[in-house]
Amino acid sequence: MRRSKALHYGAKKKPDYVRKQSYRFSRRALLVGGAQAGLFGLLGWRLHQLQIKEASDYRLLSDENRLMIQLAAPSRGSIRDRTGAILAEDKENLRLLVVPAFSKNLPETLDRLSRIVDIPRGARDRVMRAAARQSGYYPVLVAEGLTWRQFALLNVLAPQIPGMQTDRSSYRKYHHARPMAHLVGYVGMAGKEEVDLDPVMRLPGFRAGRAGVEKTFDEQLRGTPGTLKFEVDSRGRVVRELGSTPSTPGKDLVLSIDHHLQAVAQERLKEHRVASIVVLDVETGGILALASTPTFDPNEVVFKVDPKAWGRIARAKDQPLQNRAIRGQYPPGSTFKVVTALAGLHAGVINPRETMSCPGVYRLGRARFRCWRAHGGGINLHEAIKQSCDVYFYETAKRMGIDHLAAVARHLGMGRVYDCGLPGQKEGIIPDVAWKRAHLMEPWYGGETVIAGIGQGFVSSTPLQLAVMAARVATGRAVLPKLVLTPDDPEPDWPALQLDPSHLAAVRSGMFGVVNEPRGTARRSALKIPDVQMAGKTGTSQVVNAYNEHKLSPYERETHALFIAYAPADKPRYAAACVVEHGGGGSSAAAPIVKDVMTEALLRDSAKAPAFVGLSRDEVARQVAVAGDDG
Repeated sequence: MRRSKALHYGAKKKPDYVRKQSYRFSRRALLVGGAQAGLFGLLGWRLHQLQIKEASDYRLLSDENRLMIQLAAPSRGSIRDRTGAILAEDKENLRLLVVPAFSKNLPETLDRLSRIVDIPRGARDRVMRAAARQSGYYPVLVAEGLTWRQFALLNVLAPQIPGMQTDRSSYRKYHHARPMAHLVGYVGMAGKEEVDLDPVMRLPGFRAGRAGVEKTFDEQLRGTPGTLKFEVDSRGRVVRELGSTPSTPGKDLVLSIDHHLQAVAQERLKEHRVASIVVLDVETGGILALASTPTFDPNEVVFKVDPKAWGRIARAKDQPLQNRAIRGQYPPGSTFKVVTALAGLHAGVINPRETMSCPGVYRLGRARFRCWRAHGGGINLHEAIKQSCDVYFYETAKRMGIDHLAAVARHLGMGRVYDCGLPGQKEGIIPDVAWKRAHLMEPWYGGETVIAGIGQGFVSSTPLQLAVMAARVATGRAVLPKLVLTPDDPEPDWPALQLDPSHLAAVRSGMFGVVNEPRGTARRSALKIPDVQMAGKTGTSQVVNAYNEHKLSPYERETHALFIAYAPADKPRYAAACVVEHGGGGSSAAAPIVKDVMTEALLRDSAKAPAFVGLSRDEVARQVAVAGDDG
């Protein structure tokens, strides 16, 4: 009883530490538990993101580490002429490659390989540079064009030479190579900029179009690459092949060219140092021959290239890589009198019956312009064209002015580039007042109009433009040249020239007289085919002036020889233009060449034969547009 009273009055109530501790533990546990739940929630959210939401991305990254995909080069399309003859095609190529990563010592590997295959110093340096520049697991081309014996021996020794590989590829083979070199062009290794644009360019030995049709239609001829899929280990070594997608070969191309006529034209030009000729079908615009000399063999620059031989071609004084038929710009000389005559008739400053007197010199102020000889009086349009009287056309040009002359020249197809699939064409110059002010910041003078009337001064044109001009005069229609044939080609429906038909007839009469009448300047080049005549116009253009006459060699001081023509004269089917650089007179150097080539064209008459089937018209137009954008 006493104890209970003491407890009731004297003793203080003790704190319940156990209970407090239990409360404290519970809060801590709650915080820890919450933190753990949050952490696990965060981990779960991250796992969900990695495993579900971003699974496709990480699967792709994983595959990139595990898989290696290589491109397989497609076979390049062939190029044929209008008869179906092959001009360019792919041939089997046996090659030797090395994979630097698998070679313990690359120089030593190359030494061992050189005992079987010749590896020049240049090729060895190229392999070493490629091995240092790119992934060690990417194969590098060492040699190509192996013989079967070399190919078999290398395969037998492959297990003993780490890093060595052999494969079968293709190389470009050109037929009728020298006559067709400028037209067909050639392929070459991709440049540094191209390698970054298209992965297929990285394939060992892959080549793209570098000139001619090979360049213009490169995308069409190239085809679509296939793929080879490999599984690799962490070091990039191939474990197994997982599959492949076959490549799609490039499409074939058919040209309007007749390879036989082209060969005849090339052979005929061979006697001259620098010359070119173009032959057109005036009804379709098809280019039947387009030859230029000097020429070269493209097989020497596309496969197993000898650097010394390539250097000789590239640095040759007469530049055999240049296609003079589309890049040579020459004063058209007296061939331009056809344009001046039509322009004068169209302007109404002359008429076919008007006669002039030619004393051998024409005076304009204090200036004197000579004719190549004094023709005397009674020179009308027909005689002026036939005898190539300069004075007649000096006066005609002076009467009409340069602007009208330039407008008619352009209407006849001069001073422009044609979208026919030939890259690198030159535009030439058809000057007028605005042109001189824009390019030379000078006014136009009357004397410049006079000499432009005979195709001298600033006037310049290419042989292709001269051939088109001859075709337009012959047909009276706006003929356009065409090089690639397509199965869906419609019949050309060119508009008629905006020139009076009687004026065209008067000029054609003069051109007929040039070849077929007494005193015609090309009388000796009349055709020998019974009942078939050729109409034409000679030209001889001077290259010496007051600024360069002391700088030129005797060869360079000689005049250019030109001749334009069409045949048959009464029903034109073929037109031609020839330029012999520093060849002398047009009647003696260029006209005989056109006579022989035109004779061959008429006898073969290949334009009337059905042509081979090629690309569709839309594909050709797209390729020409792409080539034009690339310059």
